[in-house]
Amino acid sequence: MQYSIIDASFSEKNQPGRGASAEYLLWELHRHDLQEVRPAQSDIMLVTCVHPIQATQLKGLRKRYPSKIIIVGGPASTSPYELGKYCNMICCGDGQHFLHTLFTLGLNAAVGCSNVWVDGDTRRVTVDQGFPWGMPPIENESGAVAFWLGRGCKNKCSFCQTGWAYTYSENPNPDRLIQQINTVRQRHPKIAYTSNDTLQHSFFSQLPTTGAGSYSFKFIREHGLPPSRTVRIGVEGVSARLRKSVKKPISSDDLVGCTSWLNANKKAVRWFMIADLPGETQADWEQLKADLLRWKEITPKGTLGVSFTAFCPDPATPLAVVPLSDDYYPRWEDFKEWFFGGVGWSNRIKIMAPQGPENRMKKAMASMGLSEAELRDGGHAGPNARMIYPYEKTVDKLRESMGYGKEGCNSQI
Repeated sequence: MQYSIIDASFSEKNQPGRGASAEYLLWELHRHDLQEVRPAQSDIMLVTCVHPIQATQLKGLRKRYPSKIIIVGGPASTSPYELGKYCNMICCGDGQHFLHTLFTLGLNAAVGCSNVWVDGDTRRVTVDQGFPWGMPPIENESGAVAFWLGRGCKNKCSFCQTGWAYTYSENPNPDRLIQQINTVRQRHPKIAYTSNDTLQHSFFSQLPTTGAGSYSFKFIREHGLPPSRTVRIGVEGVSARLRKSVKKPISSDDLVGCTSWLNANKKAVRWFMIADLPGETQADWEQLKADLLRWKEITPKGTLGVSFTAFCPDPATPLAVVPLSDDYYPRWEDFKEWFFGGVGWSNRIKIMAPQGPENRMKKAMASMGLSEAELRDGGHAGPNARMIYPYEKTVDKLRESMGYGKEGCNSQI
């Protein structure tokens, strides 16, 4: 069998411009004494996707290569339904065991793995948790050498697929990891840490400083200054009330005070915010305005970025079944007018817009495998409920506490 590797985040003509997942596939090929070939010469195309909305790219690949075996993996694999329409199978979760089976025993053996999704099949599918910790550091799409610190997340925020689709694990050989980092950074100008929260790992204090990293307020409060020059904080809700509701309890005073303290220690800061968390009102956005004004008042130097994304349901999470509306967008436009109109303006603050309602809905439909009407109605777990996620019993209980019973959720399967 001949294999090609495609990263759906890049156009086919720009391959091999691609991300770390595709570079991992290449490493697996080489260690099984196999070589990559061009798509036209391959029997099997290994495609990595970061989100189910990339089913559009898969559809194009299927049209161009109707006779090829297309196998999909990558971060999007934990929401497989939409992708499954345009490929032969999906390796859900980590791929080490699946790829070894494919390369040594063949296609028929690989399709029998417990973490393989095939469109139209009825068997339940697990998320493989066997991360390949032995692989070397890989250069990612930004040009940085990436080191994998951990998998999953200790916190179970109610909107986040990472915390609910994977069990938490961290690099089992931190001494070897630190040695690799120190060796690589002597000859490479840019390194990066792949982790949902760098400070959650037991060995974080040994990590050399890097350019940027993602952190939760919880661990910054417990452990102090993060080891990066730019600190990205998963704030999520635009108000303390919303943050508490999704298990990110950060008060306005703590958020503003922590950001000002980071700035005083020469750290650039970026807040990551989710618009349209369940229960959001205009009053929540008014709180965000007040927080930004307070930051300007007490912070004479330093920069702050505020990146917004629109809430999108992911099937492993408790909030996947809440109904969607477009009400968030007028609230965002009011905020934008307030900011650029002069009251909120500062050349030290940069804001980045969330997706508009149409694009958010397309993304949600791909993630959940549901129609727009079903998403607006709420209560539907969707066809991805055929997946066996590691915390599904806990998720069922949380959904029941919100008024969505398991029987009703699974009625669309």
